[in-house]
Amino acid sequence: MSFDELRLVVAKVDALANATEELFDSTTWRGEVDSQRLERIAHLVGATAEAAAVAVVAVDSFNAEVLVTPTISTDTDPDDWG
Repeated sequence: MSFDELRLVVAKVDALANATEELFDSTTWRGEVDSQRLERIAHLVGATAEAAAVAVVAVDSFNAEVLVTPTISTDTDPDDWG
């Protein structure tokens, strides 16, 4: 697994968490709550938890690879960054 692949896995968790937070914050919790909105929030929480579990496995895999081969695999050479 490359560093960029790991970054994408973590970015998915971040995007799901952000969408969940925005939907939760924009919900009016007084009076009758829209059941469809509540269900969407529940699905987003579940998807975020699943994505976080995948990210933990990816980090563990990345760490294992780094222990075996101490060089980090990236898509670009640092000399090309500048």
